[in-house]
Amino acid sequence: MQLDLTYLGTGPDAWGGVRAAFHATTELHRDDFSITYNQVVAGRHHAIGTTLRVEIDIQAVQGELPKA
Repeated sequence: MQLDLTYLGTGPDAWGGVRAAFHATTELHRDDFSITYNQVVAGRHHAIGTTLRVEIDIQAVQGELPKA
């Protein structure tokens, strides 16, 4: 699986730190997990579609590496 990552920028946060923001997306294919698009799931419902889109919003806070 590969994530398509977008850098959204860097700025100060409310606690005096520096944050960077990212947005990542990918698609999972049901057949990669041996799930067919018409498989009956819990509640007798049918799964719809063969792909699942995953979106992740990430904030990273700048810090210092621990001393070895």
